[in-house]
Amino acid sequence: MPPLVLVVEDEAILGDSISQYLAHHGYATAVARSGEEGVRLMTEASPDVAVVDLRLPGIDGLEVLSRIGETSPATAVIMMTAYSSVTSAVEAMRRGAFDYLTKPLALEELRMVVDKALTHLRQSRELAYLKARSAAGGRLSKMLGESPPMRALRAQVRQAAALASPADGRAPTVLIRGETGTGKELVARALHYESPRATGPFIEINCAAIPATLLEAELFGYEKGAYTDAKTAKAGLFEAADGGTLLLDEIGHMDVTLQAKLLRVTEDMTVRRVGALRSKAVNVRIVAATNRDLEAAVAEGAFRADLYYRLNVLTIEAPPLRERDGDVILLARYFMERTVQRYGLPTRTLTPEAEVALLQYPWPGNVRELAHVVERAVLLHKEGPVDAEMLRLSVPRSEVPVIVEAGGRVRVDFSAGNIILDEVERELIRQALQVSGGNRTEAAQRLGISRDTLRYRIARHLLAL
Repeated sequence: MPPLVLVVEDEAILGDSISQYLAHHGYATAVARSGEEGVRLMTEASPDVAVVDLRLPGIDGLEVLSRIGETSPATAVIMMTAYSSVTSAVEAMRRGAFDYLTKPLALEELRMVVDKALTHLRQSRELAYLKARSAAGGRLSKMLGESPPMRALRAQVRQAAALASPADGRAPTVLIRGETGTGKELVARALHYESPRATGPFIEINCAAIPATLLEAELFGYEKGAYTDAKTAKAGLFEAADGGTLLLDEIGHMDVTLQAKLLRVTEDMTVRRVGALRSKAVNVRIVAATNRDLEAAVAEGAFRADLYYRLNVLTIEAPPLRERDGDVILLARYFMERTVQRYGLPTRTLTPEAEVALLQYPWPGNVRELAHVVERAVLLHKEGPVDAEMLRLSVPRSEVPVIVEAGGRVRVDFSAGNIILDEVERELIRQALQVSGGNRTEAAQRLGISRDTLRYRIARHLLAL
């Protein structure tokens, strides 16, 4: 359906000429001879663009502009007049006009302005849609799961989201830790959209996916001439996220040199573009996410200790799927329903055998892996219940007893039949701590988990150390 342009012009010849010219170029048009008629047609037709004369019988063009803003704010209004003045142009723009043209009109120029207005309108609608979708996907309700770790996680996010300085609105930095696929980005979005910053921008960048030199330009921006190809100045993501939240995903992979520049932002909330002489103040909530053991990275010299302490103001641990008892089935059914709706397939169910297979699998890829497994099963087998064979999961055997190899690596050995997973985990932790002389950081490194995860599991198993 072609875009609709409403022409509000009391001169019949001009109004008809504009209408016929735009119709010839693919627009649908309607013509009103007075301000009152224009307002009525606006209410009835909701046009995409309105071309309104300033001088009209009855209510004038500025009043029509104001009423359009009240009844149809999505309509772009182009004002036109034979009595051009700075005052009237300023007043029209103040009331929300998209552009201002003077008579005699060049119809080609008018068409170009209408095209520009429609492009702006389309971009605004797309942006509004994306913002609405992002906000809907970032609510706490999207963090599915009723296991104790997930309930605790939602409580942590809710508490952290509410924290802000009453003086300047600044919010403490948050470090989100967790294995690959645990939903750290979803936690960051919920943190943003549950906070007072929800109306501000949420911007994310993967620090591991961009080379250090390009990452600096992306984060801090640059001035014209700062690089060979820097033909114009460009604002960085810190400036773009002003008033909102910036997620630095995979922060553990950031170059050490760039970490020093990031440290300054966390301390005084000022950024300096590459090639600039002055810094600019920003009000951004920094959220960092990583699956890397930052304590070990600090010990190795791969991560700055001072930056780690600045980022680690509030820590949120995204629990791995294997620790979320019962959530696997709930999530599997959610991903199954999402897949059948997306591809228009019949409703599917899980067989009891499939549920057992889902519960037994350790999910090294966590929720992301579960989503892919379920989607693959549904798409490759489009009818009937999804059974265990369709999931194509190979459950590794458990290993007992615990063995400490030469060099201190902790492992378990295949031997016994039936085992209890909690007992194996408890013994692994005990042996790792024993080999490490009680050093939790070293023990966590040997076990391939973070120090916070180790601390949680020590408390869970009531280990007396």
